[in-house]
Amino acid sequence: MEVEYYKLLSVDNTTNLVAFEDFDNTQNIIEYIWDIINNCVSSEGDREYLFEPSLQTMQNHINDIIINNNRDQICEQVAKKLLAVERDINIRIAHMDKKIPKGMLMISYAKMTDSDYKVIITKADYTEFIEELSGNKKSGLPTKKKIFKSFIMNVTIDDGYEIGTILTYDSNTTTKAVYWWKTFLELKEVRDDELNTLNAYRAIKNVILKPISQKHKQDYLCLRNLTIAYFRGEGEFDLKHYKDDIIGSYHPFDSTLKISDLKVKIEKLPQKYHFDLVFQKKPDVVKDKFKDVIPLTDEIDLKIKQDILDISKIIKSKKDDEGNKYIMILSQEGYEYAEGLQRNQDE
Repeated sequence: MEVEYYKLLSVDNTTNLVAFEDFDNTQNIIEYIWDIINNCVSSEGDREYLFEPSLQTMQNHINDIIINNNRDQICEQVAKKLLAVERDINIRIAHMDKKIPKGMLMISYAKMTDSDYKVIITKADYTEFIEELSGNKKSGLPTKKKIFKSFIMNVTIDDGYEIGTILTYDSNTTTKAVYWWKTFLELKEVRDDELNTLNAYRAIKNVILKPISQKHKQDYLCLRNLTIAYFRGEGEFDLKHYKDDIIGSYHPFDSTLKISDLKVKIEKLPQKYHFDLVFQKKPDVVKDKFKDVIPLTDEIDLKIKQDILDISKIIKSKKDDEGNKYIMILSQEGYEYAEGLQRNQDE
């Protein structure tokens, strides 16, 4: 593996300037670049993209970087494009008392194997970057914190070149910057949010939930309802959150059900069933209804009237010292009713 080319440019939308940054300690820079590459390569990215066919600027710039056509000049043009995009965003968000800070842009071209290469464009907060003059990792770019945005494009060289998978990574887990991939990089999503929602839900339903429906009926019901509640809620689908927090925090009724095994299966779903790791959910796509009646005894059913996110915090199991099994429901009114029954019995 070898870094064949790299450039570092500061992008300052306060002074409206871009500038090439040079450091004495080039070995430190190379090590840093590999840290970033390894972080990017090891991550699965947020979404998969294609170049927007109606826009050619960034695709042409990246083509020039690959074929070694005026690379330095092209990198400067890329940095100026980012500067213009960020300046426009800062105008739009000025009323929110927010601002995109000065950043460091890294553009690199790395050889991974004899025929496989990667083009990586990474943006980090300048104040978190390598100390400006010495190149020492004093303040340091946050390779461990991963406080950056990146574009990673796979390239295969063989009598010309072929573009492979294009991924982006945004360390901001709450608000993904649309300007980064759409306006600056001129990309479009391979799959829209509706298709992502449909593919993800179907994969989880058929591969994760259905196989446990016979041997672990209670847990199947709970996990099915948790999943439907999550998909039918507004906001962002995040595979890691679903895997670790929705499924990973669940405590099964049946101890033979291994949640860790389900998590491993969940990790493998996106590639095989074609959905992104992060996307905006489209709740209307999920047509399955929340199962709302749970038989408790021959005389009593539990009826759930609407979806409940984190239902396991509301309904819990209980087993006493004699082995009797109960259901506990967080309810002020239910508590007062049961307390009245107990009081009447005591009288």
